[in-house]
Amino acid sequence: MSAYAGPRAEIRIGPVHLWHPEHTLAVTDLPERATLPEARDRQLLALGIDRVRVADGLTETDLAERAALGALADTGTDPADLDGLLLVQGRAPEYLMASEATRLQHRIGATRALTLGVGDLGCVSSSAAIEIGAALLRGRGGPGRVLVAMGVRAAATARYRPPMTVLGDCGAAFLLTTGGDDSGGGSYTSGGDTGGGAPYINGSGGPYTSGSSAYTPGGAPDTSGSGAYTPGGDTSGGAPRPVGGRAARYRLLGQELRSDGRYADLFRIRYRELPPERWAEECADENAYSFQLAIESRNRLRDLNAELLRRCATPQDELAAVVMQNLSMGAFAFWQDALGVKIADVCRANLAGHGHLGPADVLMNLERLAPSVPAGGKVLVMNSSPVAAWCTALVERLPD
Repeated sequence: MSAYAGPRAEIRIGPVHLWHPEHTLAVTDLPERATLPEARDRQLLALGIDRVRVADGLTETDLAERAALGALADTGTDPADLDGLLLVQGRAPEYLMASEATRLQHRIGATRALTLGVGDLGCVSSSAAIEIGAALLRGRGGPGRVLVAMGVRAAATARYRPPMTVLGDCGAAFLLTTGGDDSGGGSYTSGGDTGGGAPYINGSGGPYTSGSSAYTPGGAPDTSGSGAYTPGGDTSGGAPRPVGGRAARYRLLGQELRSDGRYADLFRIRYRELPPERWAEECADENAYSFQLAIESRNRLRDLNAELLRRCATPQDELAAVVMQNLSMGAFAFWQDALGVKIADVCRANLAGHGHLGPADVLMNLERLAPSVPAGGKVLVMNSSPVAAWCTALVERLPD
């Protein structure tokens, strides 16, 4: 499946609002190290990850909510004006049979948005959300706005996912807009909403509360136990963005997404027969992951890159940068050698400071990369998952 934004349906992305918990945990202090065999412990310490953020007491929906409200405030978008809301679902919902997507819709006040959950492809679920969001916007036949949000947190107690990475927590959100509607709207703040039901009022300056946390867009800090939070002033790096600022960071030139069910349960958590405190991520076959899937992924991404760049008339040597998800320093070296590309240094920095953030990895890397990419510069975005799924996207930096 592919998404191409032609002249009458230009799709724009971002900026990405990242919400990082204040609490950090050094990899050297991971509790599971006490039970790891010596060889596995050496493998863990060689990943190139120094620390991760930990969302104590917050659910995935809580993280998505904080990021979503930040993205709306950054771009001056009233949530009632959203045409769509896509929640990139986590791997362990708070309840079975309940809807995380509509819970988020209610909390942020996106009363008229077509609301959907997008998941089941691991890291590539964020790419799938872009694909679906772009299709929704093109189908409208005119200007529109779709908010994509996600909360990422480790499902199991142990954050080390052998043999590949260490998991961190965060929230991420961004707007997808059409070329005719990328300038943002009027500034908004919430009107004292306590769960999504009260209306959002433009320019009121009232506080937002959800449970025990206090949140005012552009104002008071979030005190939910995860550190101070001010939209536009998150801990992801870069200068704060004013309310009412531009709603787009990149233009989507094209995207290619593929999947292969032969690896559907290569990584898994058995949960039906075990209480949550005993959940553990398991790799069913490390040889299949390290060798068979590695070769399959190399071939898939090589072919997807070549096809996408050909269709977008962009030679590889004209790319401003290449980003991908953050797993380990060894993975970066493998992909550079296998695909003949240079992975942007921002990916290594984010890996060291945040570990692996699942579907938010490529979004964080794109956002942190943005200040160094000139207007018109093209960035190749590679995303993959051991599910297995693969995606390659090409985006063009827009002027600030």
